[in-house]
Amino acid sequence: MGTLENRRKLTAVRGMGAALVGFAGWIVLYVVFGLIEPNIFTTNNMLNLLRSMAKYLLVGVGQGVILITGNIDLSIGSVVAMSAMISATMMSHGTAAIVAVCAAIVCCLLVGLINGLLVGKFKLPPFIATLGMTTILRGLAIALNRGYPLPIDPLHPMIAVGNGKLLGIPSVLLIAVLAFVACWFILNKTNIGRDVFAVGGNAEAAKFSGINLAATTIFSFVLSGVFTALAGVIMAARMYSGVPSCATALETDAITAVIIGGTSFTGGDGNIGGTIFGTVLLAVIVNCMVIFGLQEWMQK
Repeated sequence: MGTLENRRKLTAVRGMGAALVGFAGWIVLYVVFGLIEPNIFTTNNMLNLLRSMAKYLLVGVGQGVILITGNIDLSIGSVVAMSAMISATMMSHGTAAIVAVCAAIVCCLLVGLINGLLVGKFKLPPFIATLGMTTILRGLAIALNRGYPLPIDPLHPMIAVGNGKLLGIPSVLLIAVLAFVACWFILNKTNIGRDVFAVGGNAEAAKFSGINLAATTIFSFVLSGVFTALAGVIMAARMYSGVPSCATALETDAITAVIIGGTSFTGGDGNIGGTIFGTVLLAVIVNCMVIFGLQEWMQK
């Protein structure tokens, strides 16, 4: 146990170092881009940047938990699209915002449960299991409205949440920050959080220590499913519609943000706090490319 605690402390130090480097890189990058294009410093652009950070932070936190266990989830983009279409379908029929959000969360939670069972219980490689789930969910998202975007009434309360502000801060960013705080608490202050690090660090040792490997793996995928569902609802509200083709390759963006933030790709090591700086850096790069007028194919 002492060895595990020492490793976690070392991981925290490494993660903090990566976070500080990421923060410094973000400042330099933003200043340089701002000198080239002054519109980057406008209030409207800053608000758009903060709003775009929300989806990256939510999917990044979810992917980070899975990576710490030594697994990976390639279905995140499709889960976001599925969540967006489910919430948009319900909201387009006048369903209350809270009901639509809960429905999306429950559906994505079940997807996470299935992914967790396939990987943790039935021992399928996470790459194969989640890649297959990607195809299934994207097909379902397309089938919900025959491939067409599903508009949401601009007067629906969820639209106000997705595009509004609270105390001068975009509401969606506050939601993402609350989710991050909840995840940080789980990973750092609870037994299941310690189990997540132990399983990723040495699965065999964790098993002999009495940790349920399958249950821990399932938990990580379920938690990611909840955060990813919120990202999908936010995207639907921000776009005023559910778009079945949205969030394509978002899982790679999530992995990028997490790795930049100091989480190990091999599992066991990770500082969820560093994900914030990875998210910021990624959002700044995307935002600046949009401001510079780069076409989408060039951005990719």
